[in-house]
Amino acid sequence: MASGEDNVSSKSIFIGSALAIGGNLLISISMNIQKYSHIQQSKAEEEVHYLKSKTWWVGLVLMVLGEIGNFSAYGFAPASLVAPLGTTTVIANAIIAVVFLKEKVRYQDAFGVLLAIVGAFLLITFSTKEFAELTGSELAFYMKQWPFLVYLVIEVVIFCVLLYVQMKYNVENVVVFLMLVALLGSLTVISAKAVSSMLNITFGGDSQLGHPLLYVMLIVMVATAVAQVKFLNKAMKSFEATVVVPTNFVLFTISAIISGIVLYREFYGLTFLEIFMFLFGCVLSFVGVYFITSNRKVENSEEQLLLTNADLFPGFLSLSSSKLIAVQPGNALSSNSAEYPMLMAKSNQDPALNDESEPIVTDR
Repeated sequence: MASGEDNVSSKSIFIGSALAIGGNLLISISMNIQKYSHIQQSKAEEEVHYLKSKTWWVGLVLMVLGEIGNFSAYGFAPASLVAPLGTTTVIANAIIAVVFLKEKVRYQDAFGVLLAIVGAFLLITFSTKEFAELTGSELAFYMKQWPFLVYLVIEVVIFCVLLYVQMKYNVENVVVFLMLVALLGSLTVISAKAVSSMLNITFGGDSQLGHPLLYVMLIVMVATAVAQVKFLNKAMKSFEATVVVPTNFVLFTISAIISGIVLYREFYGLTFLEIFMFLFGCVLSFVGVYFITSNRKVENSEEQLLLTNADLFPGFLSLSSSKLIAVQPGNALSSNSAEYPMLMAKSNQDPALNDESEPIVTDR
């Protein structure tokens, strides 16, 4: 009997991993299709609104499908596994840049992709196999346990202190901004996993639609995701994408792993070796992302499509809503490359020009 349960768990892990990888891959492809659509429109003799472009709509549909896949992954696999698999987006962008944009293969890109792939393999291999979907009642029981309550209080206190310091002293520090994003992200992970699991159970025949926790978690998921966009955009305004991308990925992944361990007990039952190899896979993914994104110069040209700012943030819980903003032209009636300020990494600009060179972002 135990063997049968292990097979079910392993199958769920595989499905969740496939959904996470496939979802991030679709998101990466979709963004590049949308950018390609804008660039083609900028070259056209007659200016047309991008919403009338079939290519743009294809990209949007793929993005929606990718988001659905990424979200669904949390219903099948541990959060500590799904979050690090966001490296798929970075890997995909690096490969597309070489294949379709004919960019030269940098040694560090190849090395980074190799590390990220090996890291993903270790993550899937040594992730917990004791995974179960939780009903609303089971989730409520888990949330009443003292480890989670202590974790939640500590997280809220740290968030409030960081927010107070940032607002009162106008602190412009990338770690402060991205710590705020990561703390919110851990709540988004918890709520997204809860909603996804409860929906999966509902589709399986045991309806959870009458449990109030489903709607509470849905509200928390949306609210924290929107709040992350604000702080992520602030970080993007002030710092280079090559700094923000790897830092955000590391902090977000760590927060997702910790939240999974504390609430969902995802490391329970693992041996020391399995935990070590899993964490080693995370480290390889972190280093791989760093190598792929570091020392990458972004030119202000129509040909530059990839590996820029919000595109590199992996997955549903890394705010693809900000990605959607990034690939749309600043002026809805124009597609000229000069109106893609978020597609360019920050450079040392004349302070007098800051007002004109600010990225167009949504801060609400």
